[in-house]
Amino acid sequence: MSAWKKQQPPMRIQNVFIFLLLAIFAISAIFLTALSAQVYRDTVDTSNRNNTARVAAAIVRGAAQGEDAGNVSIRQEGGVPVLVFTNDYDGEIYLRRLFCAGGYLRESFTSEEWEFEEEMGEPLMEVTSFEPKIQDNMLTARVTTPDGGQQEIYVYLRAGGAVE
Repeated sequence: MSAWKKQQPPMRIQNVFIFLLLAIFAISAIFLTALSAQVYRDTVDTSNRNNTARVAAAIVRGAAQGEDAGNVSIRQEGGVPVLVFTNDYDGEIYLRRLFCAGGYLRESFTSEEWEFEEEMGEPLMEVTSFEPKIQDNMLTARVTTPDGGQQEIYVYLRAGGAVE
């Protein structure tokens, strides 16, 4: 036939090598994406747990420090433990209550004449339990979040007047 036409070696090995290289790249990209997504998910979950703990502590500490001049007590109202701050404003007694009801830590500010109801107050954050205690002017509150995390919050009541 023709001498001038050279026979080319088959390109199959080069094609297989390129295909394997692309496959390794694709598998590595998918693996790194999945790994990164899991790391991101774990970071967000940890951040949310820390944020919930900080918010719960800020609510209890802020209420205690802001209302420390009045009498602080813990009452069982309707079977619910309620942290109560009692203040006298121009001869009228007002109660600021912190309690857990309906899956939320709630706060209400009412005149002493208003009866306690679990639905009253503004929901502040999701919690499953709120257990306040007072001993020797030390307010201790245990807060349990929906994910099962528990936090102990300690506040020393400077002005006194605390009643268990």
